[in-house]
Parts: sequence; C-alpha cells; structure tokens
Amino acid sequence: MDELQREKKQGLDWEYMADVLTKKEETGDRYQIAGFGLGAALFSFVAKAVIDDLGREMGEALLKKAVRDFGLARGKRIALIVKGLGKPLTLKNWLIYSDIDSKNFDPHPDLVNDDLVVKAGECTFWNAAKEFGPGDLAKIYCKYVDYAILEGYNPDVKLILEDRHQTGKDHCVFRYIMKEANK
Repeated sequence: MDELQREKKQGLDWEYMADVLTKKEETGDRYQIAGFGLGAALFSFVAKAVIDDLGREMGEALLKKAVRDFGLARGKRIALIVKGLGKPLTLKNWLIYSDIDSKNFDPHPDLVNDDLVVKAGECTFWNAAKEFGPGDLAKIYCKYVDYAILEGYNPDVKLILEDRHQTGKDHCVFRYIMKEANK
C-alpha cells in the first residue's frame, strides 16, 4: 500500500508522522517561495480577477488605489516606529527600520551626487509573480508602491524609479534624493 492509500485508509498517527521534521530539514527551503513571493503571486491573481471583472481601465484604477493605500499605510507604520524610538524621519532611518528584508532584492547600493542609488537585481516579488502565471500584472504593484511608502513615511524623500517593466532590463534602479539641491 502506498502512502496516500495508507493515509486514506488508516489516517495519521505519530509513528507515521515521525520523520516529517527530519525530511523537512533535509529539503530546507528548496520548495518554499522566497521572501514576499506569495504576496506577489496573490497580488497577481487578485489583479487578474479585478481586471477580468472590471475591465483594464477600471481594474487598474482600483488596483492603483489599493496599492497606494497599502503603501501609505506601510510608510506611516514605519514612521510611527521611527518616531516612537525618538529618531528623525531620515532616509537612513527608513532603511534601518523598513518593514521588508532587503534580501528580497539583491540590492547593490551606490552614492551618486550625494543621492543613494540602489540597483535591485533579483526580486522575489517579480520572480514569484512570473512563476505563478499572471506575472505581468505585478508591474501594477511595482509602479506605485514604493512612491506611496515613502510618501507615508516622509514626503520629503524624493524617489526616481527606473523599474524593469519600463526599461526591459533585468533590474530596477531606485534613486533616493534627500539633498534639496538635487530635487
């Protein structure tokens, strides 16, 4: 009797389940979706359903509003954390107390003309959205969320984003501008 038949006939018991943790350790994270990839996949499927039901124009407008509201809420939450620690709403503190792990983006930071320029290569959001199917719809999220997060955190932070969807490159470039003369 194979394992599936065994489970259907006999159910589960602790003796049968005893090797789950060992086998899970052996596989590690090989079959897991990295970072915030499940969120990307979910967003893409929700975006597809919204656009299928409402049409492209109305669907994208609704998704833009939702992404913007989400981004603003994230930015405000980060600002509350930073202020709660008695710190100013600097770009440096935003980077330190951000709500997402930078490992999701394979970031390569540089300082150019007193601005922070980050080339983001691998992106768990984009990769997972592509893997699950309607990945092209992830660009709706990417197009609006970072601007909204920064607006919610500190509207003095200016962002110029060259995203992979617009450029066709295999990376995004985020330019964060704080110096007044550069704005």
